[in-house]
Amino acid sequence: MKRLLVLTLSAALALSLAACGSKQSEAAKAADDLITEIGEVTLDSESAILAAEQAVSALSAEDQDQLKKEKDLTDARTAYDELVLKDKAADVEEVIAAIGTVTKDSGSDISAARAAYDGAGADVQGHVGNYADLEAAEKALTTLMVDEVSAQIAAIGEVTLDSRQAIVDARETLDALPAEAKSQVLNAGILAEMEERLDELQAAEVQRLLSSFEKEEDIVQKCTFYSSPSQPQYIDTRSYVFPYIGKQDDRVWLRLMYNYTGDDWVFWKKLTIAADDERFTRTVNYFDVVHDNDNGVVWEYIDLEATDTDIKTLWAIVNSTQTVIRFEGDDHRYDLTVLDSDKAAIRDILTAYEALS
Repeated sequence: MKRLLVLTLSAALALSLAACGSKQSEAAKAADDLITEIGEVTLDSESAILAAEQAVSALSAEDQDQLKKEKDLTDARTAYDELVLKDKAADVEEVIAAIGTVTKDSGSDISAARAAYDGAGADVQGHVGNYADLEAAEKALTTLMVDEVSAQIAAIGEVTLDSRQAIVDARETLDALPAEAKSQVLNAGILAEMEERLDELQAAEVQRLLSSFEKEEDIVQKCTFYSSPSQPQYIDTRSYVFPYIGKQDDRVWLRLMYNYTGDDWVFWKKLTIAADDERFTRTVNYFDVVHDNDNGVVWEYIDLEATDTDIKTLWAIVNSTQTVIRFEGDDHRYDLTVLDSDKAAIRDILTAYEALS
């Protein structure tokens, strides 16, 4: 009987101790509850996962030992991180998919896709499912560019002075190719030969033009000025616009004269150039304009260094059917229609200048 009582008490004590050992602390239970609240993991689960992780981190070692769902939290974090990677990869995939059918105008889209892929981390790149499409697009664009420059070169034909722009365009297209693609342009060597031939023609043309220009030596500054024989020798002859070339050793520059000559003062300080449908405006300092008169004739002119915009304007004049230059003052104005012979003379000066420079 005594033995039975001892066994009964021992069993009760064991059950009591087991019950005490399995009781979960309030802190551990609260952390487990936060883990449970995570539920199905989506891209919106970050705050819930973070709250559960912070709660677990704040537990004592003893409380952490009482957690029942710590693995669920680890799995939730892993699943969430995977979703984030896939979401970022989807953004890259979308940019790649936007390339569509590759044409010669697809360069910016392909560059954007390449930048998006290269800018993603290696872990994101591993989830990009259509990366092969990007590589194929790059290869297709290179093939198109190779075909384009090859066709450009072939279309040039016999080189003349008029071939300059076509040769420049072909060179720009060729230089834009990736290094590994340039070797695929089988007639690239022919382009180099064309450039050499054009240089020879331009050098001969420059010498021809320079010999036809008026030449003025400045022995003090050690430079030479070249102007068109069409430009009036005397400033009071007529109104005009003419560029002229300055050269000192290897340095070459372009200057530009706008001149109004008439019976009455305009006191101009603004120019509006109407070259067919194009419009250009040039405003100058009034005090930079030279004013003079003699025998009832007045003239107002400016001599200035030509800017890139001025050169663009001059080419527009040269290529126009009709150009009217308006000299504008506060109260007066004068419209000059540029002569066709002056356009031809301006073309010669510009051609020589561009070849020299």
